Amino acid sequence: MRRVCVLIFVQLLVFGTACYGAVSEDMSVYVRKDVFEVYMQGVNSKLDMLIEQMKEFREELKAQRKEFQEELKAQRKEFQEEFKAQRQDISELTRAVSVLSTRIDGLDARMGDLRNDIYLGLVVLGIIFGLPAVQKMFEKRAEKKSAAQPSLTIEDVMRLIEEHDAKLSGKTLQGL
Repeated sequence: MRRVCVLIFVQLLVFGTACYGAVSEDMSVYVRKDVFEVYMQGVNSKLDMLIEQMKEFREELKAQRKEFQEELKAQRKEFQEEFKAQRQDISELTRAVSVLSTRIDGLDARMGDLRNDIYLGLVVLGIIFGLPAVQKMFEKRAEKKSAAQPSLTIEDVMRLIEEHDAKLSGKTLQGL
């Protein structure tokens, strides 16, 4: 792009000066050699000045590009470090999840074993309680309990009520 601009500028200067020195057919204009050389030296000095300015501009652009590349490298390095740290965090989290998953699977297996043991225990108890010999044993035990406890008859209850009423009526008479 810069080369194109310089080329256009040089052509403008060259053709622009050539136009001033052009001769029409009906009119002849001559320029003295010393004037022409002075004019060309002015043009050359302007071109040299423009070339110097373009060199300075190019050097500034190189410096800016170098700074930009250094900043970009620093940012890239920082991003890679952050990415590496995040990758480590993710791998640690993945390991923790896998350990937790393994523990949960082990817990599920143990819960399943416990459930099976409880069912087995209930079935065994049901079979034991369902046996006729065990049922007879429980009946005999219940009979022993009932035989060991004194049984109250209706007459005993009536007698107790009468005694209680008598005590109450004696207390009310004494209190008056």
